[in-house]
Amino acid sequence: MKSAVSRVVAAVSVVVALGGSAACGGSGDDDAGKSAKPTRSAKPHASEGPSKLEKAALTAADVKGYKVEEPDDSAAPPAGKPSRAECGPLAAMLGAGGGAGAGTDTPEKAKSHVGRVLTPADDKGSTTTDVGLSAYAETDAEQAMADLRTALRSKKCAAFRVGEQRYLGVRSLSAPDKGDEAVSYKLAHRRGEYVTRESVTVVRSGSTLAVFGASNLYDPEGVQRDRDAEKDGMDGSGTPTADQDPKVDPRIVDAQLDKV
Repeated sequence: MKSAVSRVVAAVSVVVALGGSAACGGSGDDDAGKSAKPTRSAKPHASEGPSKLEKAALTAADVKGYKVEEPDDSAAPPAGKPSRAECGPLAAMLGAGGGAGAGTDTPEKAKSHVGRVLTPADDKGSTTTDVGLSAYAETDAEQAMADLRTALRSKKCAAFRVGEQRYLGVRSLSAPDKGDEAVSYKLAHRRGEYVTRESVTVVRSGSTLAVFGASNLYDPEGVQRDRDAEKDGMDGSGTPTADQDPKVDPRIVDAQLDKV
């Protein structure tokens, strides 16, 4: 079993590698992570108030194989302003409790907000998915998406800090062709001896922003335990390895957008 010092060294190595890949690759092409449709959906959006959003929030009946819970409001988001103002839009989508979108606090300029936390029902999966719905004035929703793209294009936002929390490895991802437009990106941050990795997808549907954040925890000691179990002919617990980024389940995105 690795010592605590070894685990810290391994975790730091992963974060440095993530930061390096972002520094080399930048934040992608100007249109990376962009999915815009020429026409908007004609159906009404869940942006008329808290009751509308609550009705649109996911339940266990909407997505098979997942437990759906309300976020824990005891977990506060990182305190303080972003070290670089242009990176603020990226941090704003992370929500309370460190998970993207599912926080209990209403984002700036949003009229209302609800969040849900989805975990595998069989408790065998290692990815937690936070889902948040925020209602805006449509011009504010459009601006929020534009600000996200601007932040992702900025090389200064490959790494930034919010209070005591440092985010690294910020990088654009391919966004799904959903809603009126969509943006996806990933980042990582230290959590004690470990590394939390997050993949974030933001979809605008009219004046509603749906934020999906898949996260997992890189635990060097857990990975080693799995390897030791395999040597002994037993099954490990499936701890994510250093090269296994979390992914947002498309079924969750589709189920949520169907209700917006």
